Amino acid sequence: MTYKPYIMKRITRTIVLLLIALLAVPVGLAGGDDDDKTTVNKHEIRRLHPERERLKALKKLQEQRSRKAEPKADPWDTTDDPWGTVDVPPALPDSGAVEGHRLTSPPAMTDAPQRLVWRDEPVTATIDQLMPYCVVDDDGDCRSKYVTIDEPGNEVYFAFSLIDSLPGPLRLCVRYSGEMPMDFDQLMFTVDGFDYTFFPADVQRGNSDGGTYWAISDDEINPAYKDLVYALAHAHWGMIKMQGSGGGNIVKILTDGQRQDFANTLALFLLMGGLI
Repeated sequence: MTYKPYIMKRITRTIVLLLIALLAVPVGLAGGDDDDKTTVNKHEIRRLHPERERLKALKKLQEQRSRKAEPKADPWDTTDDPWGTVDVPPALPDSGAVEGHRLTSPPAMTDAPQRLVWRDEPVTATIDQLMPYCVVDDDGDCRSKYVTIDEPGNEVYFAFSLIDSLPGPLRLCVRYSGEMPMDFDQLMFTVDGFDYTFFPADVQRGNSDGGTYWAISDDEINPAYKDLVYALAHAHWGMIKMQGSGGGNIVKILTDGQRQDFANTLALFLLMGGLI
């Protein structure tokens, strides 16, 4: 009988220690080492901000495309290299950017790159200021004076016809001349890292006596392409990829002059009362 208090005390102490050990197990699992904490935090960030992963992928893809489209001695690159291999996650449904529509709500990250979309904004220049940069030919066709159409060459530009001093539809014109045939049926413009696709309605093709192949498209721009028009006129950087139905493609960097010509021609078109 003299040992019962001692035994009970031992049993009580053992039970208390077991309870303390059991309570400590979840704490140890949740704590982990620093690497485990970092892993958890990364997954949590990706869950809370999935758009950041998309933006990083877009940036990497743009860098790849820039390297693949570096200007050469002949600015028209005729290689068939892949045009980017980065897997870009799709945009979130609530990001506000919807293909073919204007932004209806601001993006979640205001400092992130944004796809250019059409915006109704006033033109600050005047017709008198813009006309010196354009030319109107005998047929009443208005375009940049720096565009050459009287001889084979490579051009991409806006144009419109003047009928009784009023502009007709705005047009997107592409001219190709080179040593390889080009039966392009799709134009892919990359402007500041975002892609815009244009489908020419009718492409004229042929070859000269000297063996040079040529292709010309001249299409009226309908409202479905308003975002492309705005992007080309406001681009900081851009390139055009002519894609052929047979698998061939040609890539060309848009020059500073071409980007400025897009802006000038569009501004003149709007000032004269043109509508898209």
